[in-house]
Amino acid sequence: MRRWLMVGAVAVIVSIAVLYAFTPAIKAAMRKRTEAYLRARFQSDIEFSHFDVFLFPHVRVTIDGLTLRLQGRTDVPPLIQIQHLKFTASISGMLRKRFTIRDVELDGLQIHMPPKDSGARPKIHGTETDLAEKYPVLIGEIDANNALISILRGDPGKPPREFPIHELVIKDFSFDSPASFHAVLTNPIPKGEIDCAGQFGPWSADDPRHTPVTAEYVFSHADMATIRGLAGTLRSTGKFSGPLDYLNVEGQTETPDFALRMSGHPVDLHTDYKAIVDGTTGNVVLKPVVAHFRHTTLVVNGEVADLTPEKGRTILLDAVSREATIEDLLYLTVKNDPPIMTGPAKINAKIDIGEGDADILQRMTIDGQFGVVDARFTSSNVQGKLDTLSRRAQGHPGDQDIDDVVSNLIAKFRVNNGVANFSKLSFGVPGANVALTGSYGLDSGVMDFHGHLLMQAKLSQTTTGAKSFFLKAVDPFFKGKNGGTDLPIKIAGTKDHPSFGLDLHHDEDKKN
Repeated sequence: MRRWLMVGAVAVIVSIAVLYAFTPAIKAAMRKRTEAYLRARFQSDIEFSHFDVFLFPHVRVTIDGLTLRLQGRTDVPPLIQIQHLKFTASISGMLRKRFTIRDVELDGLQIHMPPKDSGARPKIHGTETDLAEKYPVLIGEIDANNALISILRGDPGKPPREFPIHELVIKDFSFDSPASFHAVLTNPIPKGEIDCAGQFGPWSADDPRHTPVTAEYVFSHADMATIRGLAGTLRSTGKFSGPLDYLNVEGQTETPDFALRMSGHPVDLHTDYKAIVDGTTGNVVLKPVVAHFRHTTLVVNGEVADLTPEKGRTILLDAVSREATIEDLLYLTVKNDPPIMTGPAKINAKIDIGEGDADILQRMTIDGQFGVVDARFTSSNVQGKLDTLSRRAQGHPGDQDIDDVVSNLIAKFRVNNGVANFSKLSFGVPGANVALTGSYGLDSGVMDFHGHLLMQAKLSQTTTGAKSFFLKAVDPFFKGKNGGTDLPIKIAGTKDHPSFGLDLHHDEDKKN
């Protein structure tokens, strides 16, 4: 037994001596193999500031200042930078046919994703080499904390989109089977924290964009105020799956205090959404988003894409609602509280929100139309004036049974630079119809409308006594095409202090 122990001890000593003797060769071979793999996989020039190998008590490789420059370019940021990389393995794991690494730690990881030109092959494209066969490797766990993913834009003058990753853990990584992952990162706009976990892979060597991913996520504490003109704190949960450049995403959002700056009225906004996301560019196709607040539901389709050199993204939306109320829409967009009007509404709108840092109201263009049936005004003073208008328009100015009349409202409009321009705005009460064109400042409340008041009754029939007698003389001058009365009118001033009057000169100017 003593002899066998001595033989074993000698064998161990000899093995250690041999390993030490071959350490420089092992170190050189491992460095060469690492460089060859990274160069082949990423088509990049490789730089190390330090590379070292330790064999006891286990195999440990450390690399400092690792830099990968895509195709050797120095005019753009390096594709990958790692301040410090360390991986450990057992000697038996290194001797297996499938090279097994116990764990990898990455400090100061930065990935700068190069842009893809429209119609061009990706800058990082596949290789014809079978990586799983040439580099049969299994990594037990990869840890990267305080990393950064930076997506470069096609326009070099446009700042990159940056996603700080606070925590990233990948387990059981190889080139021929899925790996599990967990990541915590910050979304820049709206700024908030994303926590997601799932699986990705196997890695697609022909085109990494086709690597499949399946995961669930929670997006929390998203500050909507990071988008100028909005307010509120959003929380979203959902899941996504598919290749990186065609992810199917679905989920829900809750924003209990969503508000627009121009009104400042918070509403509890809930959305259910489905979307297609290109994870390599950040472009999104919405199909659809169903948004609900108060008693109103909007169905929205559209896209979010990087289309101009400006900061941010262009948002193009089609919004439709068959289940809305005018009081909800006014509460969300106008400062008056309570809203001046109530009633069921329908709306169709195309919304274009341009890129840039300006307030969302200044960047937003809306082309749309809406209709309100059975509308009533919440102000007793305004409703009383409409009741009086209806009595006079029907030729019964003293009939108090004509009371609490309802209105029908139709509008076609375009919002641009914070001003709503109406090519058509009409509302009717029994006996009368008002047709207007003009503008309304969403922020200033300044109004400038011109149009016509059409009444069933003649002008002289809208009053009684001496006034009625003298107005008979002017009835012919304001006679409508189908009888009754056609009065040119104007509405000016502000929403708080409107002024109404005849607009005789406006019609004459149009004729001239």
